[in-house]
Amino acid sequence: MASSSRCAPKKIKQGTVYEIAEAIDLAYVSNRDFRMMFLRASRYDHQAAALQIIKYLELKRLLFGQEKLTRKITLADLNDDDKDYLESGIAQISTKRDRSGRGILLLFPSLRKRDYEVEAVLRARYYVIMSMLESEEHQMNGVVLVYFGALPTKPNQYASNSGLLWDLPIIYAGIHCCFNELSSFLLISVAILRLPFTLRPRTRVHYGSCTECLYKLSSFGIPKEAILPDSHESSLSDHIEWYRQRQKLELTHAKRSDSDSESLASTGIVPRQVDVLFGPAGRTNEGNLMMRNLVLAMLDDYKDTTKNKKMLLTESIIDEITKKGGRFLKQSEEKKEWEEASHTEACRKIAHTFRNIRRPSRAKKKS
Repeated sequence: MASSSRCAPKKIKQGTVYEIAEAIDLAYVSNRDFRMMFLRASRYDHQAAALQIIKYLELKRLLFGQEKLTRKITLADLNDDDKDYLESGIAQISTKRDRSGRGILLLFPSLRKRDYEVEAVLRARYYVIMSMLESEEHQMNGVVLVYFGALPTKPNQYASNSGLLWDLPIIYAGIHCCFNELSSFLLISVAILRLPFTLRPRTRVHYGSCTECLYKLSSFGIPKEAILPDSHESSLSDHIEWYRQRQKLELTHAKRSDSDSESLASTGIVPRQVDVLFGPAGRTNEGNLMMRNLVLAMLDDYKDTTKNKKMLLTESIIDEITKKGGRFLKQSEEKKEWEEASHTEACRKIAHTFRNIRRPSRAKKKS
């Protein structure tokens, strides 16, 4: 299983955001649970899983920034707008299951009270969907998506409900869109042609009153109680309880992490794979290997050039490493703790690497 879960072959990941994530935290992208999530979503098609991992990481970087690329997204990573959308209940998880025991993801455009930036909508929906994927059952069996637009809405209230994050590793066993307006029904009936090809056969668009749409959904094994616990009104009580539980869960996890951090406080900075380490510890570190490869790529330009040109090449290597989140770290002489090297020391480290690589070639010329 270990070899089969290697979802990002070198040819596919080369030059992509996957390599950046790998450099920042190799353990994150190598984690078995992380990879299995994509294998399940692709029905164990390794190449499709590899491509989806890359798309997922690109989406995550776009929504949350590169510094959070290899971190689990929590409520603390959402801004006030994101949380407002999340608390509104526009996107929520039903407490009921469909007839096959699958989870149900609900979207209620009628609960939108104001306009939201597209990024806020996407970040909040990302959070809801990824919280569903914490369950292996949802990963394996898939979920049912219900967009319930059969409740009274304000004019243009459907406008900001685009973006269902198809690049997330989730299996949509069925997608149902319900509308009580003929214009919306016709529009979405055409729009489904833009869905990923594999999802089109699983998508149904329903037109009618609230009661008629609930009846049509029940014929697909989705009970009325899963959509509207109360008569013809969306309920927020279950969603509010879910939100509170998520807050408690993440607070407990944060306290545990803080406790672990305090126990490690005496060790100072903790080196990462993407860092360039001074001394013997750097021989096998990814950051040192990256620096060496950059030096090799610039070796011809570095030879027989001016001092100013050499300095520019050195600076470009430092820039490339820091862009990928890398630091130049050395151990203090007194406590043997890791600390950041100065810019001058980083330049010397690179110049030293240039000299070490050039020496063997000079020896060969003499012989």
